[in-house]
Amino acid sequence: MSDTVLDLDAPLPRVEPTYRIDQNFEWNFANGPRFDAPFPPVPQNALKDFFGIPVHSRFGIAASLLANSNWLGLYARLGFDILTYKTVRLTPRVAHPTPTWRFLDEKRTDVLEDVDAPQWAVEGIPDNPSEATVAGSLGVPSQPPSFWEGDIRRSRELIRPGQALIVSLVASVGPDTTTDSFLAEFEELAARVRAAGAQIVEANLSCPNVQRREGEAYRDPELAARIAAALRRGARDLPLLMKVGGIEDVGAMRALLRAVDGTMDGVIMMNGLSRPVIDTSGNATFGENRRRAGITGGAIYRFALRQVREAVAIVERDRLAIKVLGCGGITTPERARRFIDAGAYAALAATAVVWNPYLAVQLKRADPSL
Repeated sequence: MSDTVLDLDAPLPRVEPTYRIDQNFEWNFANGPRFDAPFPPVPQNALKDFFGIPVHSRFGIAASLLANSNWLGLYARLGFDILTYKTVRLTPRVAHPTPTWRFLDEKRTDVLEDVDAPQWAVEGIPDNPSEATVAGSLGVPSQPPSFWEGDIRRSRELIRPGQALIVSLVASVGPDTTTDSFLAEFEELAARVRAAGAQIVEANLSCPNVQRREGEAYRDPELAARIAAALRRGARDLPLLMKVGGIEDVGAMRALLRAVDGTMDGVIMMNGLSRPVIDTSGNATFGENRRRAGITGGAIYRFALRQVREAVAIVERDRLAIKVLGCGGITTPERARRFIDAGAYAALAATAVVWNPYLAVQLKRADPSL
């Protein structure tokens, strides 16, 4: 990494993506992040409260990119104040094989409302990749606890004053999994990440490209409530978040929020949209057994913002205590501000920060109040 520091008001250069999409996840885990560019001064804006933790902004990175302490340390230095350690499991799991990342034909994203309408993957990289729409088929890989427990401790040491560390987790589903064992795994994971140094615990209930029981637990309010109770036993007094996917029905959203209110402190809306993805020949881009993939980046912004507005309205009307965090298509400082103006407690980016690691600095320069 470069040791060069830019002047305070110097223009920010265009840089290479920190994640190599031509390499697999394991390569990026071991060799990344790629960043050989100047470090800009990070504006030290006034502190804000984030679940009892003082932060310099309510902007950061969702569970996605920060696969280990090397990744987390870079983005902490670049001024992202809410940092989410990528989802961990009790049992190790490798990522899906390449390809795992394809850009989409933006003209086709106008049919994203249809959950079964295929999206078209395109070759190459668009001119403005930080604002583009992406199909991802990575799964939820994880190192064993013998690695991530120590690495979370190191991550905690790397974050700076005015920053907060969230650790994301998910229980794994296998042939012998029962509901009781599923819940017990959430409880144990929460206890382990708390002991390792997490300041906030996040349950990922919504990955769009893994087994249905893992990836859509948020669609079952009763199960979500039981997961929340298990997490509370493990996390004790730490703040608890859950990350959910697209919720098409406002009644279902209300049932979920009411079910976890009083146990969960916050809900992150939203993870990627699960959609079929095909190439120009009509074949499944990632293979027939991975026909559906997670859609992230620019075009899901309208879905995420709408879902945040709906959730905030439910929270206010029903006088719930839960906070709503916005995530999805946050590619610019202006989009982050719109989430906050819609009532979101914080705004979290993911895909965009691979291609624009300066996004936090840009936001802090443009909008110190955020």
